[in-house]
Amino acid sequence: MLASPRNAWLSLSASWINLTVVVFALTAGILQSTRADLDPFVMPLSAYLRGPGGAWLRFAYYFMATGLACLAWVSYRVTREDLRSRLASVLFLIAAVTLPIVAATVLYQQTPQENLAQLIHGQAAQTTFLCLVMGMVLLSSRWVRDPRMRYMGYWGVVLAWAAFAQMWLLALWKGLPSGLMQKVLIVLILLWLGWAARQLRRAGASQA
Repeated sequence: MLASPRNAWLSLSASWINLTVVVFALTAGILQSTRADLDPFVMPLSAYLRGPGGAWLRFAYYFMATGLACLAWVSYRVTREDLRSRLASVLFLIAAVTLPIVAATVLYQQTPQENLAQLIHGQAAQTTFLCLVMGMVLLSSRWVRDPRMRYMGYWGVVLAWAAFAQMWLLALWKGLPSGLMQKVLIVLILLWLGWAARQLRRAGASQA
């Protein structure tokens, strides 16, 4: 039996989001182990955007942005109509816009625009984390009440709230290694995105 157009776009969207997660995780992970000049426990991931392998990581940032934009669209469409959250989709879309800015602004280091670029980089990074995590919390709370999306839904809720707590721990507790704390947050976000892609794929399969 041929898949319906609805099932096809759900499956394609899930595959695309998964691919962006895998590319981002592999690229970041490889650079953590190969860049001997940077301490992964101290330096944030953005420090790896320049130098050896920096172009690959910037590409992973840009590629991840397409996955977030895809999630903004497909998560709204797949959710039951009375549970849809425009705010969650807008938050994912904002994160999709600001994430490439985080990557691009590091290219202005050691230029006359360096100070402005650093300011924009910091604001874009904070906006990306805040919008993405809040979107995760909102969408998880909707999906756990949607019969089509609630399978293992509490995993999404747990991951989203763990990321929320980690985000504020990173922001407020300055005594901890910032690089390590930021990367724990990124891992929680990647795990949540993988969970969301799985939910989308399962929703498509259940409607086949």
